[in-house]
Amino acid sequence: MTTGQILLDVAVVLAAAWVGGTAFERIGQPRVIGEIVAGIALGPTLLGALPGDPSTDLFAPDARNVLLLIGQLGLATFMFTVGWDLDLGNVRRQERAAAIVSVASIAVPFALGVALAAYLHPDHDIVDGRYVPFGPFALFLGAALSLTAFPVLARILRETRLAGTPLGALVLTAASIDDVIGWSLLAVALVVLEAGSAWDYVRMVLELAAFVVAVVFVVRPLLLRLRRQELILPVALLGAYATDAIGIHAVFGAFLIGAAMPRPPDAAARDRFVPVVAVLTPVYFVMSGMAVDIPGLRAGDFGALVLIVAAACAGKFVGAYSGARLARIGAREAAAVGVLMNTRGLIEIVLLTVGHEQGLIDDRLFTLFALMAILTTVFTAPALAALRRSGRRALVGRAGSAPARR
Repeated sequence: MTTGQILLDVAVVLAAAWVGGTAFERIGQPRVIGEIVAGIALGPTLLGALPGDPSTDLFAPDARNVLLLIGQLGLATFMFTVGWDLDLGNVRRQERAAAIVSVASIAVPFALGVALAAYLHPDHDIVDGRYVPFGPFALFLGAALSLTAFPVLARILRETRLAGTPLGALVLTAASIDDVIGWSLLAVALVVLEAGSAWDYVRMVLELAAFVVAVVFVVRPLLLRLRRQELILPVALLGAYATDAIGIHAVFGAFLIGAAMPRPPDAAARDRFVPVVAVLTPVYFVMSGMAVDIPGLRAGDFGALVLIVAAACAGKFVGAYSGARLARIGAREAAAVGVLMNTRGLIEIVLLTVGHEQGLIDDRLFTLFALMAILTTVFTAPALAALRRSGRRALVGRAGSAPARR
């Protein structure tokens, strides 16, 4: 492996990410989906399926390992910004309705995820030669079906002019709660999987609890007084290191440090991360796409894909719709909540990649769930547009008008 090879691979990955992201953006889809599809094209699904396997020649194992490390750095900075953008004030302002929608939109898909795990576990219980117990496997699948990607959702709300409405705020707040709970479930699954003994389990739980306490009572006050913007990124990376050392994953530490940042985000400080995220994050998502191996699926896996997509869509829509109706949201607006909460996108890919790297799911299941994440995200905007066209009046009125209640 040479420096030139790494530079060539990074150039190819960034160019592919730009082409894929731009193409999908022009058809009204999130850029990240195009970046993942670009990675699928560069991997074994397309480029690797050509005679001579050009994908392996272009991305040799040593070079791919370096790209994965670059992608991990991009992931840490991205999850830090996701945590920073999380407006906990919205949770407090809409706590009742958002809590009802969130709980319902998690409970139903989580239950379907556990049921799906019972069906899939016998065929996917060995990952890299190690047996995966049913408990963490079921927790992971439940979390995977429960997530809503609030960064992608925020973009969809802006483009559909729902961002300034109570409906948009409600959906975004519920999605934020969903993601916090979903990542917590993943943390529990990883603790159970990685704990070799009861003591390991207790140690990891105590260390994680101590880290959270330190972030809330030590790191957050320091961040509120921090005047050197150049130190923000090192603090975020130290948080990522801390949870990685505990044994779960670096994304948790980066996310928690971001969530502890002052609100609202300082514009100048936030802008410093834009170039970093713009360069590093596409590498991560393209590399995630390259792990999708559609030719490696078996004939029976396509039936499993149908079940996964059906469970994901039905679970989120039914759960979110029911929760919205319980919160006394009108039927048409509740349907819009159900459609919007089915958005998964990049957060789902992050969760899947973490599970894949930590040995919770095998290559085939990663491919199946990644395809589900792409499909459910691509479906969101057209489904919402169709729902709005089908009504005799606009789904929601002027920005700031209350959702109809009946």
